[in-house]
Amino acid sequence: MLDPIKQNNKTVYPIICPMKYGGMKSINCFLYDNGSTLTLIDGGVHTSQFIDFFNESLKHYQLSIEDIHQIFLTHHHDDHIGVVNTVLSKKQIPIFAHQKAIPRLRFDEVYLKNKIDFFKKLYEEYGCLHLSEKRFERMNQTLLNRNELKIKGDMYPLQEGDQIEDCKIIEVPGHSPDSVIFYDESEGLQFLGDLVLENISTNALIDFDDNLQLLPTVSQYEASLRKSLSLHTNWVFAGHENVFQHHEQEIEKKLERIKKKESRIVEAVGNGCQTTIDIADALYGKRVEKEFVFIISEIIGYLEYAISRGKIEKRMVNGQWHFSVTG
Repeated sequence: MLDPIKQNNKTVYPIICPMKYGGMKSINCFLYDNGSTLTLIDGGVHTSQFIDFFNESLKHYQLSIEDIHQIFLTHHHDDHIGVVNTVLSKKQIPIFAHQKAIPRLRFDEVYLKNKIDFFKKLYEEYGCLHLSEKRFERMNQTLLNRNELKIKGDMYPLQEGDQIEDCKIIEVPGHSPDSVIFYDESEGLQFLGDLVLENISTNALIDFDDNLQLLPTVSQYEASLRKSLSLHTNWVFAGHENVFQHHEQEIEKKLERIKKKESRIVEAVGNGCQTTIDIADALYGKRVEKEFVFIISEIIGYLEYAISRGKIEKRMVNGQWHFSVTG
């Protein structure tokens, strides 16, 4: 376990649980003491391994759940909310998250049904519905189990520019529509969820807006990286991997990677790959079926990004999008 990180009268207690999660080597959450309030920022994943590590970390830092006054969530993904209901079962405290996170954290029935309908239509139009059976099985299971899964506490919505105690709220969509940075400007502390991870890429995951339209997630992610880059920062506390400094270097690498991913997509289309599946197969081969959600999200996201930048165009052929290089 790591030593606490101190900045003047502020202390951050990192809870970095070493466990494999996709391509990542840890799942993280943090206890942030601003001198008067102890805040749990994010909640890891709901597994016995993480819950045990969380409790051991509290003991190591000579803290307990009773000491926690409130919970901040950087976004709604299930590897960031795992111990929230465990904490709430012992102490009812307020939860603060972006306003778009609230229906997701409540596992709202209308939201979940809209999500299923959106992705069914999207995968049909992009010609990959035949590979999505397992994803829809999971989404339908989530819909059935929504009452058990939902966060069972009082939640308060946040938006860009809000101030909650010492932290300014900065909206950083792209990885998810509800992603935020909790930014302690006075100490240069960024609690930013999965926006920037050290030495590993973050996915800009396709999602939908309030009108059930596809969001420009790659463009959003790029703009969010630049937002983070502009902030005076001493420490970055991310949802996975290490706590780190020198965020400028990491963000510049991420921005460069966006360019490279776009170039790969444009090149594949230029080489005659006209459909989403053709492009995915050309770039990822047999990995597509095993890593369907993330790979197809990347392909669709970067196709739309390249279209928005005038490098690719699309046309509908028999109900399915086909792509070609502009000009």
